[in-house]
Amino acid sequence: TSAAAAAAAQAQLRRRLLQQYVPEGRGAPPAAPPLYAGEYESEAGFGAELLQAYVEQGPNGCAAIFRASVADDCPALEDELAEFLQRHPRLSWIKHVHDAALAPSDASAAASLTGAARALYGWGLAAGGDGGVLDRKVMLSLGKLCHHAAFLRDAPPHSDDDVAAGPAPTAPPVPGVLLAVDASEREEWRAVGVAAADDEHYLLRMQEKLPWLCKAGGAAAPAEALLESLLATAASPALCAERHVSQEEVLKLSLDVAHKSAWRLGDSARGRAARSERLVRVLAAAANADGQAWLHLSSRLRSISETGLRKALLEGGTAEHAAGDPRPLLLWSLLAWEADKRAGGGGGSREVVSLHGPLLGELLAALGRVDDTALRSTLQRAQTEAEAAAAEAREG
Repeated sequence: TSAAAAAAAQAQLRRRLLQQYVPEGRGAPPAAPPLYAGEYESEAGFGAELLQAYVEQGPNGCAAIFRASVADDCPALEDELAEFLQRHPRLSWIKHVHDAALAPSDASAAASLTGAARALYGWGLAAGGDGGVLDRKVMLSLGKLCHHAAFLRDAPPHSDDDVAAGPAPTAPPVPGVLLAVDASEREEWRAVGVAAADDEHYLLRMQEKLPWLCKAGGAAAPAEALLESLLATAASPALCAERHVSQEEVLKLSLDVAHKSAWRLGDSARGRAARSERLVRVLAAAANADGQAWLHLSSRLRSISETGLRKALLEGGTAEHAAGDPRPLLLWSLLAWEADKRAGGGGGSREVVSLHGPLLGELLAALGRVDDTALRSTLQRAQTEAEAAAAEAREG
């Protein structure tokens, strides 16, 4: 038909132009003269400009890239296409999934699906930018789906006998994901596991429920910005009232941010110090909120029984405090909450928050009371009471 003939003629013309204007090898000049002055000296040659033009055509142009028709017409464009898609993860993962569907083996399909997960994780975990919370949630969810699919595609069969012998194996981390690792948004190549993606997804859900945590314009905020915003809110009863949250709720969310973002910091000495510093900031904020009550409690610690100490911790530290605001001391609430998670086995990958270790010295330093032995003893006894309360709650 005339329509088919026209389509064939267009395809032939496209193929001829590609072969004419795209060089056969990196650094080699095309056979045709430049389309404009200095074209061959520019960083982006005809191939890159062509791929960008396809993207700007919208769904139809992108479909041509996904079908690999461009690379089929011009094999010399393959490297250019690979680099272009690496810079556009929201496109490249679709190409990887398409390649997986046509893969000749399970191993090849698993490799393509891993590439899709890498692209999706890279976009969902990117530093800075204006990525919205919903966009990043979707990318991380799709990344986890591709991650699991890659593992299942190439995993050995798992029988009922294997299930009886123990838990099923889990997907190994996806290597080679570029992400920000600390407050300075320093970037490193990291392996990302499903648990890490879950932790990041939690932080995005937190911002979805509390929009005041997001950056201007609704963009997702990094962990350090979340922590700063939460601690600033916890320090201001007026802000807590305005945002309809309690100080205790905000401080617990702050601990969640410290825990859920810890994986980014790594397990080097620098990373461990950064993780500990975040936890101490939260505990210090809780202690400072009831500073006078803790000092009063420390001054009479020797005369207080175990039962009396538990009552004081639960009722604000002093009778005067309890009369006006009969809430538990905030630091005690956090210690009890963390102890309960550990006792129930629900702590997962959370750092151990206990004042029966080095964390106590770091907290006293943050409070400016390194030499306050009375406060040290009070905090240690408060930790013991938190663990006892958690154990009693589980037994009851």
